[in-house]
Amino acid sequence: MAAASFWDLISESVMSSSTLEQGVLLFLIVLSILSWAVIIMKMRALGRLKRNNAAFTQIFSSASHTGEVLERGKVGDGPALQYTVFAAGMAARASARQEASQTAAVDGDHIPLRSHRNLEDRVRLAMEHALKAEMTRLGRHLPVLATAGSASPFIGLFGTVWGIMATFQTLGTAKSASLQVLAPPIAAALIATAAGLAVAIPAVMFYNQISARLDEENEEATCLMERVLHLMRATGSLAEIPEGQAAAASVPPSQPSAVPVQAGAVPATPALA
Repeated sequence: MAAASFWDLISESVMSSSTLEQGVLLFLIVLSILSWAVIIMKMRALGRLKRNNAAFTQIFSSASHTGEVLERGKVGDGPALQYTVFAAGMAARASARQEASQTAAVDGDHIPLRSHRNLEDRVRLAMEHALKAEMTRLGRHLPVLATAGSASPFIGLFGTVWGIMATFQTLGTAKSASLQVLAPPIAAALIATAAGLAVAIPAVMFYNQISARLDEENEEATCLMERVLHLMRATGSLAEIPEGQAAAASVPPSQPSAVPVQAGAVPATPALA
């Protein structure tokens, strides 16, 4: 009974509000729908991301070389942040090996766009750029929550101020005033503020939660990047490639075409994949 009276009060207040106030309420409703759509989408994406990263971490820890990680590491149908970063580093290293066998003369006034030198910097930059690109993609649409959280209270307050101004203007021209006359328009004006807070509170809460989880995923991917670079240094896989060397000749046939990913699996002669 109380709930019915509450909704009846809201509906009566909204019906008695001005056109501008109703427009403010409609805008807040649309903003709320957009905010909840982003919240649901991001929470589902983060759930898939967490599961895929956990599966990739398990595969990386149990694999014996990078080729096995690349073959088994792409799991799930959602975003795989750590796999993307890892694959970018491996691709940069393979590309440098291939370019080492393809030297082209460049005029001294020009800068070559490809080089197999400074292999460690190249691999690190490739992983960093992949990480930044993935974080940008994962953070897409978050400004909707930031906008809703910061602007909604002021939008609602604008509707309230306008409604109270209109109420007092009407009161000034009325011959008599009573609580029964003043209560409906003032209640309608205050509903705008309540609606603005109802939109802003969940938007701010979920924005902070999603941002914190994205920061955690970024830290985990950064740790993986550092681990991959350490393994490459330990196995000698980041040694400079002699210019003009064929890609296929960089690994003797008797050695595996992969970089070990376990400390105990480091060979006596570094393997170059």
